[in-house]
Amino acid sequence: MAGDNLAHVRLLTLLNVKATHPRTEDEGSLGSAKRTRVVSVAPTAKASASPKKAQRDETDPPSHSLEEVVVAKEEDDDDEEAMATSSSEKDAFHWHFGAEAEALEGVDLAHVTYESARPLSILEGASMEQVVRTSTPAAQPVSRPHARIWQAFTSHYKKSPTILQKEVLPIVGAYMDLWHSRVTISEHTPLRQLLAMHAMSHVAKTRQRILKDNERLAKAAARAQKEQDEEDDEEELPELRDQGFTRPKVLLLAPFRHSAKVWMDALMAVSACEQVEQKARFSKEFSLPPGSIDKLSDPTTAHRYPEDHRHTFQGNIDDNFKLGVKLTRKTLKLYSPFYDSDILVASPLGLRLLMEKEHTWDYLSSVEVLLVDQMDVMLMQNWDHVKFVMERLNAIPKEAHNTDFSRVKPWYLDGHAPLLRQTILLSSFDAPEFRQLFHAQHNVGGRVRTSMLRPNDVPTMSSVAPGIRQTFYKFDSANAQGEADLRLQAFQQKILPLLQKSAVSSTHTMIVVPSYFDFVRLEDAFRRADPPVSYTTLSEYSSNKDISRAREAFFSGKKGFLLLTERFHFYRRYLIRGASTIVFYAPPDHAQYYPELINAPLTPRDGAAAAIEAADVQVLALYSKYDLLRLERIVGRAQARSMVTEGRPLWRFV
Repeated sequence: MAGDNLAHVRLLTLLNVKATHPRTEDEGSLGSAKRTRVVSVAPTAKASASPKKAQRDETDPPSHSLEEVVVAKEEDDDDEEAMATSSSEKDAFHWHFGAEAEALEGVDLAHVTYESARPLSILEGASMEQVVRTSTPAAQPVSRPHARIWQAFTSHYKKSPTILQKEVLPIVGAYMDLWHSRVTISEHTPLRQLLAMHAMSHVAKTRQRILKDNERLAKAAARAQKEQDEEDDEEELPELRDQGFTRPKVLLLAPFRHSAKVWMDALMAVSACEQVEQKARFSKEFSLPPGSIDKLSDPTTAHRYPEDHRHTFQGNIDDNFKLGVKLTRKTLKLYSPFYDSDILVASPLGLRLLMEKEHTWDYLSSVEVLLVDQMDVMLMQNWDHVKFVMERLNAIPKEAHNTDFSRVKPWYLDGHAPLLRQTILLSSFDAPEFRQLFHAQHNVGGRVRTSMLRPNDVPTMSSVAPGIRQTFYKFDSANAQGEADLRLQAFQQKILPLLQKSAVSSTHTMIVVPSYFDFVRLEDAFRRADPPVSYTTLSEYSSNKDISRAREAFFSGKKGFLLLTERFHFYRRYLIRGASTIVFYAPPDHAQYYPELINAPLTPRDGAAAAIEAADVQVLALYSKYDLLRLERIVGRAQARSMVTEGRPLWRFV
């Protein structure tokens, strides 16, 4: 309650210090007087149907095909403006982000809840959730990208949109939240291209609205001046609400500079701008340094690494960057100041460091579209950085920043911006952290997520070499807060005694720990063990010298145990040989690591035969009910649910 009062006081203070210089856009309008416009195709029969039949039920998913969503037609700006503001066929942009924010109508803003609708036929395994409204919902708006941006999109790629793009466009165009939790490598590029077009379309529509209102205000001011000169009654200027507190409208979070470069290439391709300022500087700073060799792009060495590793780590993998992008009539300006930018591209780390340095994040107060790419990579970096940024989105600004409050949309002033912001999340797998982030958003436009495994998904356990004994030990945990302590206790009581009582398993044993916090706790337990335990460690913080020393000591048997973090394998992707016993302290987040680490000791090295047979390898894994999502990817959905719900404490597989 105190926080709400403080925010209210800050807002009143900002209103009292209203800037005298309104924030305006750059000169010129976006596009010519005659342009290609986007309209929807509706059969005549539908137009004459009764309103009840014409109105879409709110639980029905968007069913427009791409051909129905976008069709080119030559009309002028006035016709397009009329189309955008007509009540019978309102564009989703104006319905969702207009001054009236019709998307808020009929919603209990104090308790925004969702109910699941029937599963969508698109994005196999996806389900849609619509916000529960307390009154008759407004008609489903038509989704249309900005005409000029769409034309640039189709012209640049010169091919028909993919099936995936056709399925995703009506969802993001309706400004629903979207979380695709099973993005494959082949899907990543077309998704990025489409979402870049959507982000640029949103910026173009926002800018076009402001420029149009600037023109109206200028004409009204001229008429008022003329009437004043003629000693007539002064005409009042129209009240136009078309802005937020600050200019940035799109925030794109990416894990590496290379990822950001791919996104920026897509944004530049669909911007419909004739030139890009500071493109050479951008290419230099977001590519590999001159003279460096990317071993993941070199055919002579790339084949040594799995495809997903090459996809993630090619190019510049610096994770500290930030970039402002400004759209004008003919130019896309890179490295623009944040408060003058339309799109902010940054890594979670880079953005957090900037916030902590400047002690302000007002430039995030008016973000309307949030894109978070490769959340699975961010989980391996530091998820706290993502949470830090998310907690500061759409907060009431602390300073005015030359804002013309007479043009700020009312729902910004009322603190409803988080209820309208569209959040689009991409990841290659499902995780509790991602679910918490997605369900913390309350977009009144509804949301779509993919959560279930595809029917043709094969559990990664099937890739384990035949003959390897695999044993899963279950431990019970009443709540997630105490799970870490109980996991360590279960390891010390169930797993460690089994390892130490055998001369074979007391040496050449590799323990894989997904969480770094668990890794620190486990290493501390080994350090304090009595009698002492011979062990070495490999983590993401290990230097090349430490890695060589640890691998040699473990392979030769000088050290009996090797503690390995999942993040080490994520970044290095080394094949650790010499292990006859592999222990998973918890199932790995990346399910493909399970067979990789198990099969590594059986893999021939330098043309020589493997030093160990499958029958000599054993696998032990520790799990609880909170590991269900990880287990599903390893053993299969049905088997994982049985392992979690049934009372058996032990499960064996061969």
